[in-house]
Amino acid sequence: MQDTHTTRSRGPAHTMTRRLVGGLAGVTLAAAAMQVTTPSAQASTSEGPAVTKATSITWKAAVTDANTALSRALTKIAHGHYAKATKQLRIMKRKTQAANTAATALVGKPPTDPESDDPPGVTAVLKVSGLDHRITMALVPLFADPHGVHVVPPLGKGLLMADNSRDAMLDTVMALNAGKLDDYVDDLSDTMPVYDQELTAMANQLGGDHLTAGGRSYLTRAQEVVSKTQAAMEKVFGGEERTPRSR
Repeated sequence: MQDTHTTRSRGPAHTMTRRLVGGLAGVTLAAAAMQVTTPSAQASTSEGPAVTKATSITWKAAVTDANTALSRALTKIAHGHYAKATKQLRIMKRKTQAANTAATALVGKPPTDPESDDPPGVTAVLKVSGLDHRITMALVPLFADPHGVHVVPPLGKGLLMADNSRDAMLDTVMALNAGKLDDYVDDLSDTMPVYDQELTAMANQLGGDHLTAGGRSYLTRAQEVVSKTQAAMEKVFGGEERTPRSR
């Protein structure tokens, strides 16, 4: 009887032990599988976005997204929804940077369409610089606006991103050799008046009494950037359909 009892009592325990061992083995195999696949997943994660940015994020999409975020931000500011406005201004800032980066990457590239003589960088630079101008003219008046004063930091960062990014993009254009630079002359010569518009808007705000200290600082810095851009552009593209000159 003792032997039978021992056998019966050990049977379930032995069975449970086997199940536990089997379960642990399964966990171990799963962990091993994760260790094998994790480096691949990490490689995909770390390298994937870089490839994605280079291939799928176009200046057109970024311009559309930046314009949408700008419009939403203006609406939120007008209605006093400052946290939501800040979120949209941050999106606008990121998309503006993406648009300028994508357009800059096309500067100097040959036409992609065999039936066209138009380099892709010309349209990209023109449209993205138009976005930068639109952002500048929309944000500058808000620094002294009763609603705008509640979101000065995101306003300032968005403004500086647009103006600095445009300055860098146009510097890349102006660094082209004379032959490639000639493709940009007509279109960029037509944009020269926008700098006076922006500087006038900034001067009007800086001459007023309703700016915060932070707002005045951001506008002063933006004014310096736009003045620099205007001076460089005037040397190369000043005048209607002027032949490019070296700086």
